[in-house]
Amino acid sequence: ELHFSGFELGKTLFLPQNLINISNAPVNIHIIPTLTKHFQTSYTKKDRLIPGLAYTVNVAFCPDDWRYFSDCIRVHCKDEENLLIPVHAYPVINDLHIPTHIDLSAIPLGQSVDHVIPLRCSCPVDFEFQVCIIQPHNAYSIHPITGVIPANGEVLLTVTFCPLQYETSQFTFQLVVSQFNTKPYLCTITGFSRPNLPLR
Repeated sequence: ELHFSGFELGKTLFLPQNLINISNAPVNIHIIPTLTKHFQTSYTKKDRLIPGLAYTVNVAFCPDDWRYFSDCIRVHCKDEENLLIPVHAYPVINDLHIPTHIDLSAIPLGQSVDHVIPLRCSCPVDFEFQVCIIQPHNAYSIHPITGVIPANGEVLLTVTFCPLQYETSQFTFQLVVSQFNTKPYLCTITGFSRPNLPLR
């Protein structure tokens, strides 16, 4: 698969795809390139592909809209299975920075502190998000649990820590953003309370 993750309108991006002959005999390959106007495929045609060598197929992508694009490259081999290489292009949030660990300062019992994590989007597409609690703790809360990161805007994710006893505690959550080929963001927050802290 080829993935053009993130793009700018009117700007051409390039990705290479190597087709390697892993058999023990030379093969004749026929390549049917991408068919849509947004993807252009180029390669140097060789007579036969020797074992261990590769064709390099270059794919250029030029978007004209903020949406998901798809196409495919078809590779036909004589007496072999045909190969289908999906090609995807989609907008992503490039400026989303979720720390993997956050350490909070000591808080007196009965007091609380908020830690704000901005979720920003610099492309003109809305992205939905959802928060899943992985390691809960009754001294922590987080909101909102679901929502939308607005196009060219931000939403604030707020974690509240209110210690109920003298201890060091941890709270872990996972953030999932509704973008193609996404991976979840995992964040662990550590907070503590101890005696004789000045009230805030």
